Amino acid sequence: MGRKRSSRIGNTSSFKGSGHRSLAKDGWGIRGFNGITLVDFPGRMASIVFFGGCNFRCPFCHNPGLVLPSLIEEQKEIPPSVILEELDRRKKLVSGVVVSGGEPTLQEDLLPFLESLKALGFAVKLDTNGSRPQVLKEALKAGLADVVALDIKTSPSRYPQVTRGTGFEAVREAMAVVRELAPHYILRTTLVPGVVGRKEMIEIARLAMGAPEYHLQPFRNSHTLDPSFSALRPYPPSVMEEMAHILEDTVEKVVRCW
Repeated sequence: MGRKRSSRIGNTSSFKGSGHRSLAKDGWGIRGFNGITLVDFPGRMASIVFFGGCNFRCPFCHNPGLVLPSLIEEQKEIPPSVILEELDRRKKLVSGVVVSGGEPTLQEDLLPFLESLKALGFAVKLDTNGSRPQVLKEALKAGLADVVALDIKTSPSRYPQVTRGTGFEAVREAMAVVRELAPHYILRTTLVPGVVGRKEMIEIARLAMGAPEYHLQPFRNSHTLDPSFSALRPYPPSVMEEMAHILEDTVEKVVRCW
């Protein structure tokens, strides 16, 4: 996801919502759908399914509607059967489905949903923050994801501060899982001033050693989870280029998403 995505939450007005959390135990079910994206699944025209719920509280997140329970509840839940029917109708147009969020690995019935996507013949890209490495391992061992995009928020020592309480060890394990099992994986970092600087990028570059693809994304200061981050000015392109050059020494490909 060259870019993170073209539209965070697609038009769901044609879908009938439900009052129950059909896929959710720790997550909140499907809360958004985008029928067409050209940028979120490298090499494919794809649709995106957005799951509600996240166990991180990154202040710079610009999709709080899929993170904060009070905002998630304002959106209708879309039954998986409706999504699958819609995707089946789009099979001649799209060849891939991006499963994103929120954090999709929080969903209790994620794996059966991925199985249904594969049964329809779609390639699947799974976006994750890496906090549930066991779920990731199960999905990959079952052949249910063709591409994994794993977010690296900042350097390991700063994870509790940035994610508001969650450490890096699960993410480290998730990195090992994708290296071993994923047919293809992408690491991603959003370049947030004060969160990812030159020091953090040097640490990240060591962690990412040998990665086939790394996407660097500009910070967007609109609709941030912490409203104070809306006043933060994004890095200029020259600074982001410096970050990209640091990564180029350790990974095979750096994609600049700006």
